[in-house]
Amino acid sequence: MVVTNSLLSDFNEKYKFLLNNITDVIIETELNGIFTYISPQVRDQFGYKPEKVIGENFLEFIHTDDISIVKKALMDITKFKKIFYVECRVKHKAGHYIPVSVQGNFVEVQDTLRLVGTLRDISEKKIAIQNHKNIERQLKTSEIKYRTIFEQTVDSIILIDSIYGEIVDFNEQMHKTLGYSREEFEKLRIPDFDLMENEEDYKAHLEKVVNIGSDSFETKYRTKTGEIKDILVKAKAIEIEDKIFLHSIIRDITKKRQAKKQTDEINTLKSELLSRTSHELKTPLIAIRGFTDLLLELHRDKYDDETISILDEIKYGTERLEAIINKLLETSLLESGSILLNTKKEDLSFLIKFCARNLRGLAETRNQFMHLNIYDKIILDFDKEKIHEVISHLIINALKFTPPYGEIKIQTNFRDDFVVVSVRDNGIGFTKEEKKRIFKKFGKIERYGQGWNIGIEGTGMGLYTSRKIIELHRGEIWVESSGRNKGSKFSFTLPLKRE
Repeated sequence: MVVTNSLLSDFNEKYKFLLNNITDVIIETELNGIFTYISPQVRDQFGYKPEKVIGENFLEFIHTDDISIVKKALMDITKFKKIFYVECRVKHKAGHYIPVSVQGNFVEVQDTLRLVGTLRDISEKKIAIQNHKNIERQLKTSEIKYRTIFEQTVDSIILIDSIYGEIVDFNEQMHKTLGYSREEFEKLRIPDFDLMENEEDYKAHLEKVVNIGSDSFETKYRTKTGEIKDILVKAKAIEIEDKIFLHSIIRDITKKRQAKKQTDEINTLKSELLSRTSHELKTPLIAIRGFTDLLLELHRDKYDDETISILDEIKYGTERLEAIINKLLETSLLESGSILLNTKKEDLSFLIKFCARNLRGLAETRNQFMHLNIYDKIILDFDKEKIHEVISHLIINALKFTPPYGEIKIQTNFRDDFVVVSVRDNGIGFTKEEKKRIFKKFGKIERYGQGWNIGIEGTGMGLYTSRKIIELHRGEIWVESSGRNKGSKFSFTLPLKRE
């Protein structure tokens, strides 16, 4: 083949093009490290002009901590005639160092050995490696944290393969709760100790949890010794390495169930005692009231004013005591679930107006103002007598706990599928702690001797029975108050539609 000047020129142009456009920096040094050539990329990547680098020693650009490993690599290539590769830091003209890989080999150029190779910026690679290490470290830390929580939590935890239903992992509390060793429990499946699900039910339940994402349910487990435990299970579908598992938290609620049963029994006995005592109290009370009425009706003209006043006080006292006993009886019935609502379609607006009208006289005796802002007609299903009791009690409370010349506002609104009835006053209000107590049994807030011109009578049962009545109607009742002397607002809801 004849090599013409034209071919040489074309080859040189291609060679020059490759050198100028390759991303790596091409280097050529003598055996002592003196640069004899460096490609133009050194300007863009390291800030140096090529002509300023030629004649300088390669080691002068290396970070002092890396010089030893570079020298060792040079010795190895000289000794073992293998390809030169080393990673080190090269100084940028601006003063900072850039991580690079240096790769090359010895070649003979005009009867002289030279090191020819490349410098490659590996900053991104180093960052990627560091990020990978950080991720691995974080994963390791997370794994340690998870395993620590997994093993030390007081609840039992199991991880179940959603396809085959096998228990793939569990904590120490899990096998201890059922009395098995770890080795024994590893051989079990859920239906082996779950009394509520056979194998077929178990597989169907697995599929259900996977489809809906989570489930919470109660079941019964049999321990190794045959003891039956009440169990609460909270299961959640999770994905681990493209596989779906069920992560289940198992809580032994046997003692809680037993405690609740005992509490229910005590409450039942207490309600029965309260009911019987109330009935026994009413018998002599009726006699006292009856004879008092008889004396006042038949012999009033025989007594002086002081005696008549005493008899009137006895009559008032028996009426008040009878009202308290009736309230206790109602509370007992509400607690036992013995009260059935007599719901009919009624006009709630009419009932509110009726209650307000009946209590307007009490408001006037205290120089208080009552304002109504309610819809003309609200027809829905409710027990008129029971809701009358609730509305009247809320208005009476507002009148009692608002000083003279105060204001009471009654209004109605609609919220979603409910009507909201509110009774607002500008009275003494409630503290945060008081708001927690008032809807509980005997939750009366004591106001006696605190310098307010307000009513203080009451048993502390009114708001409790009001809450029970509203809950029987599938509604809610609550109080809002910003604190002492800032008034209060009692509200309750009733559903617009019957379920």
